This record gives sequence, structure tokens and C-alpha cells, in this order.
Amino acid sequence: MTILSRLDAWLGKTLFHPPIILACQLTRQTQYAMHRALWFFAACHATVYLERDDWLWVAFMWFFVVITLLNATVYADWPVITVRAFRLFWFFLLIGQATVTLLGGELLASSIRSVIILFAEYAATIKTIPPRRKRDRRASAKEARA
Repeated sequence: MTILSRLDAWLGKTLFHPPIILACQLTRQTQYAMHRALWFFAACHATVYLERDDWLWVAFMWFFVVITLLNATVYADWPVITVRAFRLFWFFLLIGQATVTLLGGELLASSIRSVIILFAEYAATIKTIPPRRKRDRRASAKEARA
């Protein structure tokens, strides 16, 4: 196991999996549905910040939005295969944006999209979503039954 794959596994388990699992439990969606929904949100975000100069690129992006919408609605719970190299590519892009931001630059829309895509790709790596823990009943409810 190389250092990059260990870093990828550690990032997934410590940074990305807990909020993804919580979001899946709160929305009662599978990790695959969350993956496809986040890709749809990333595609919508890309069309909002798209330069409107090239009509062919705009048409391609809207076609991509429609495809991701259909994918998220029709095939929501089908298993997804993710590519580890793709996750690392976005991770390094995110690190580059973080250094620009720390040196006095502004947050780019591409880095926000990178975070959305990172969450989408790490959602596909989750094997199962654990059930949400039920809260203990209040003490007054226990006393009333006794």
C-alpha cells in the first residue's frame, strides 16, 4: 500500500465519511444516491459560474447537467465504482487553491466545486451506512411507565 493510497484512505475515513454518513442518515438516502446528487449539484454549480462566451461549451455543460439529473433520479441506488486517481487529482487541486487563498487570493468557484466532487467521490467509497442511534428516552417518560 503506497503512501498516497494510505493518505486517501485516511482522508476518506476521518474527513469525508462522517459528514457523508450523517447526511445519508438525516436524508434517508444511500451513499450511492448521495454520490449522484452531489455530482448533479457540482454540474449545476459549474453552469452557474460558466463563462458564456463559447456556446458549444455552454451546450455541453447543460447536456451534462441533464445527464447527471437523469442519473441521479433513475439510477439513484445503483452501486457506483469510483477511481482512486480521480479523488487524488481533485485533492491536489484543492491543495493548490488553499495555498492561493492563504497567500492572499480569493476563493475560486472551482475549489468549491472540487470540494463537492470530493464529497461525491468519497461517498461512493462507503460500504454501508450504519443505522442512526436512537436517543435515550427522557427520564420523565421512563418514570411515567413505571
